[in-house]
Amino acid sequence: MKIHDVSLTLTPGMTTWSGEPGPEITPLRRIAKGDAANVSAIRFGDHTGTHVDPPVHFIEGAGTVDELPLEALVGPCVVLEFTAGGTIGGEWLDAQRVPAGTERILFKTRNSELWRDVAHPFTRDFVALSASAARWCVEHDVRLVGIDYLSIEPQGPEKEGYPTHRTLLGRGVVIVEGLDLRGIRPGPYELVCAPIKIAGGDGAPARVFLVER
Repeated sequence: MKIHDVSLTLTPGMTTWSGEPGPEITPLRRIAKGDAANVSAIRFGDHTGTHVDPPVHFIEGAGTVDELPLEALVGPCVVLEFTAGGTIGGEWLDAQRVPAGTERILFKTRNSELWRDVAHPFTRDFVALSASAARWCVEHDVRLVGIDYLSIEPQGPEKEGYPTHRTLLGRGVVIVEGLDLRGIRPGPYELVCAPIKIAGGDGAPARVFLVER
């Protein structure tokens, strides 16, 4: 058995969505200064690094991050590799022969290479899921989808109305963004996704593991 950590390390100065604050780690107590223990205060946006989007992120009054079903966050998953640029569409998914009954899909794309520099300049030129891919996931009863950059939504004209987010979140599909899949081969894994349990949260950083057997 091999366990892969596919989550980003929260680091001051790391890449965040444009205009959102990155992690700030402030020492409160330090042994080196005579305190009994080391204690720090941490401040960051709730969509920093590897994180989870619950329905309320785009749908007012919908479910929050602390209400996400654990059954969706843990279980078998498939990693699919998309080597082209642009957007992942439903027709491409049709051609992948995804095993029947697959409930969790992670998309490995060229985005992952951006994480070689965790502080790279934020870009909107990333691979994302089209509305047709989102519909495909809903129609095939997928419960969780993940992508290797800070959004699953395309940034061109097709972003209007945020159809990818709204299609997925409107059907209760959990979205995981900011994965680092550089060292991951396509194929089956066991997924463990553990977002911070924030009361009423519209998002939460998560530690995400893939278990390879």
